[in-house]
Amino acid sequence: MKQHPRLAAAIFAFAFTVPALAQQKPIPIVGLVELSGTGATAGTNFDNGVKLAVKEINAAGGILGRKIEYTSMDTQSNPGVAKALAQKAVDQGAYVVMGPVFSGSIIVSMAETKRAEIPNFTGGEAAGITQQGNPYVFRTSFTQSTAMPKVAKYIKDAVKAKSVAIVWVNNDFGKGGRDMITKALDAQGVKVVADIPTDPGQVDFSGAVLKAKQSGADALFVYTNEEESAR
Repeated sequence: MKQHPRLAAAIFAFAFTVPALAQQKPIPIVGLVELSGTGATAGTNFDNGVKLAVKEINAAGGILGRKIEYTSMDTQSNPGVAKALAQKAVDQGAYVVMGPVFSGSIIVSMAETKRAEIPNFTGGEAAGITQQGNPYVFRTSFTQSTAMPKVAKYIKDAVKAKSVAIVWVNNDFGKGGRDMITKALDAQGVKVVADIPTDPGQVDFSGAVLKAKQSGADALFVYTNEEESAR
């Protein structure tokens, strides 16, 4: 059998080079964020925060020498789209998924990342997100069950209100917040005298404001998305 020392040396070197090259492959992270629709403000802020973190981590040398490759996808503030994009992220081999931010979207999309055992970070606040026993979902914000008792105590002790009108957005985020603040206010002895639901993306709030005014409430608690709150 004829010996090929150069070929053997080349194969030997290649065997050690391939793993080294593989270690340098970027770490794929996918963002499922609300870049349009009613959640554009929250989604864009979340997306920009992730991009800033990725930039800083990569500038510092990455993770164990590997850079992060971040790609964001627009859920359009739609739970159905979010679920489909979560499956797409799984198919593309995402190592981590960031978002969605909207509670209604993460509640349906996290089933896909759970099935693939991929860590999924969300800014959603609905208590139900972390009450389903999903070990792969991580929240980056206060839960409503944690925040609302503090808000209710502030309304009673600082605002000195004995009655409150609640205006809330009729989605998973709004319903969860409305339920939690109602319970927390009751525990503080503060009466809810008006319970006023509004629609996601609603433009005219004159009717809701009129109902709140007519209720005679000492204080108004508004729990809607950023765009609606600004209106």
